[in-house]
Parts: sequence; C-alpha cells; structure tokens
Amino acid sequence: MAREWTVGELAQQGGVSVRTLHHYDQIGLLRPTRSAAGHRRYTEPDVARLTQVVALRSVGLSLGEIRRCLDSGEALAATLTRQLRDLDLRVAQTTALRDRLAAVVAKLQNGRDLDSNDLMALIGDTMMLAEGKTKIVEAAGNGEVLVRSKDDITAGDGAKHDVLDGKAAASTRTTCNIFELLERNGVRTHFVDRVDDVTFRARNVEMIPLELVARRYAAGSARDRFPDLADGAVFDEVVFEIFEKDDANHDPLLEFDFAAGLLRRYVPNNKAADAIGPETKAGDLVGEEPLAASRYADVSPQLVASLRSRTVSAFEVIEEAWKQRGGIYIDFKIECGFDRETGELLVADVIDSDSGRLRFGDVDMSKQSYRDGTATLPEIKKKFDEVAVLTDRFV
Repeated sequence: MAREWTVGELAQQGGVSVRTLHHYDQIGLLRPTRSAAGHRRYTEPDVARLTQVVALRSVGLSLGEIRRCLDSGEALAATLTRQLRDLDLRVAQTTALRDRLAAVVAKLQNGRDLDSNDLMALIGDTMMLAEGKTKIVEAAGNGEVLVRSKDDITAGDGAKHDVLDGKAAASTRTTCNIFELLERNGVRTHFVDRVDDVTFRARNVEMIPLELVARRYAAGSARDRFPDLADGAVFDEVVFEIFEKDDANHDPLLEFDFAAGLLRRYVPNNKAADAIGPETKAGDLVGEEPLAASRYADVSPQLVASLRSRTVSAFEVIEEAWKQRGGIYIDFKIECGFDRETGELLVADVIDSDSGRLRFGDVDMSKQSYRDGTATLPEIKKKFDEVAVLTDRFV
C-alpha cells in the first residue's frame, strides 16, 4: 500500500507550517486527497510537488508564478531568468552599499573625520536598500526610490505571518489610488507614479520612526485603554495619537510633554499588557525619560503640530471618499518623512487595507479579520482585492 502523510507529518517533513499547507490547499497549489473522516492525506506525488514549491519559493518566486510553472506549462527557464535578473540588480545595489561602507570604514581607520555629505550619502543608500515585513525599498536615482510590495501579511508585531499570492498587487493598487486622491486634495505625499502592478515610484524620504493614528470611532486599542467606551462610539472630533515604532516593545503609545521636557510611554493595548505581566493594563504608564535624552530629542512642538495636521487632513480626505461609496472609515495609521533633497514633510510609506479599519455595514473590509483569525486567507485576499477595485473610483 502506498504511503500517505497527514498534514502534520508533511508539514514537519517539508519544513512548512500546517497553516501554510492549508493555504496551499485553499488556493489549489497543493491539493491532498481526503480520508473517509474528511482529513487531509498526502501521497508521494504531493510530497514531490511540495518539494518543488519550497525550492521555487526559496529563490523568491511568488505562489502565482510557481503555480503557472507547475500547472500551466509556463517555461521554468524564462521565469527563473526573470528572477535571476532581479537578484542580479539587488546584488549590484548591495555591492555598491558595501563599497561605500568600506570607504567610510577606511576613512575612519585612517583617522579622518566624516563630513555631513559622507553621512547623508551612507544613510541614504542604507534606507534605499531597506526591506520590511511587507515591502522592499530600492534606489531609483534623482532623489527617488522604488517601493515594491510583497505578498506577505503580518500581525501581532510580526508574530503572525502568512503569504497571500496577489496581495502585493492589491496593496500597490490601493496605495497608489489613495495617494493620488490625497495629492488632488492638497495633502502632500511622497508618491510620484505607479511603475507596475506591485511597484510605485516615490520621493526618497527620511522616515520619522513614529506611527501616526487618526480615529473617528472607538475601536481596537482605543477601547482597550478606555473600556467604558462603547464599541463604535463616535468621537466629537478626530482623535490623533502617536505610537513608537518598536515591535520588540509592542509599539507603545507616546506622550510628548514639552512643558515638562519629558517623553512618556504607555501600554498601547491588551495584548501588550498581557505580554508585560498579569497586573498590567492597557493605558498604564510604562515609563518616562527626559525628552532631550530620548531617541526623539529632535521632535519639537511645531513638528508634532505638523504631523497632527497632515494625519487628520489625510484621514478626513479618505474618510469622505469612502463615505461617498457607503463605507465607514473607522481609523488608520500612517507614517511621514522628510524629503531628503527638499526637506518637505510628506505623508509616506503606504496606505492600503493594512492601514486602517473600513466597514460596509457590519462587514469589515480591512485586515482586522486576519488579526482576529475570523476569516480564511482566501477571504482576506478577496477583501484586499475588492477594496483595491473600489479605490479605482477615487482616481
């Protein structure tokens, strides 16, 4: 009798998670048979196919490209050639960065001081080659970068992680449409133009390591910190909050007390409170330090006021666009940065289904159902696609 593997056995042998195998089944990439009791059972051909999938993923192919190679007869040589060209470009960029670092190190070892041009060039090159959880930023020249979305989806400070084939295209489409909407309404962004399905061109900015949140309704961490608020309670005016970009410490809520010269950090939500200790509650003070001695010593009252203005303005523009289409925009988070050439403060990063809560009636159309685990990966992907299509009407 031919051997069969359970989903747990194949996950262990193939070096993938059970959740990943479930996702491959749902999208038709690796379809097992079913036992009489309805349990997944994998055979030798399934093991061989998983080996191919894992190997092709290891060289950076998307699940869609892999499926086309395995099922539709798309020439593997042509697909891998495209991937090789992409890798060659990244190697060249990384080599250039290494050469610049080596030159800086040599200069320091020879006892020479670095001037501001050396430091700015080094910082700029490093930023342009950055890779985050859901995107890659690459050099484009002329004070610009290419922002390339990935199919990865994460939650819980990166603790939860999956890959949704096609998410990158949906995210890029949504982001580009929203940035164009903001620009038409006088909110300056780093967006320049769309390059392809998963890439857009943007101004190269020095990102400010802060997450900027605007809320119209009580939801999420706001209700954790103020449990007496009813779910969905409407605020009299848009609430603006600042969170530190610090996954290791659960992105604490920040208070800039300029009068006292202090920076205070607060527990942002219930999940962070649980991680800190049983006696901790959302909203508790974590600690305070002199603002001048903190990583935000350069943050001024004027900068906070500018960040507030841009965040609230951006939120209200997007909120109105969704309202005209029957949607309710609950809240969002964005980031800003300074144009490295002009110094202008710009709304930056991306604004997609990962950025805010959007509802149509009782139906949540954002990433919240992924955080909560209340929807399957295909259902979440469908929501991303539907939101992307709807934002076409913004343009």
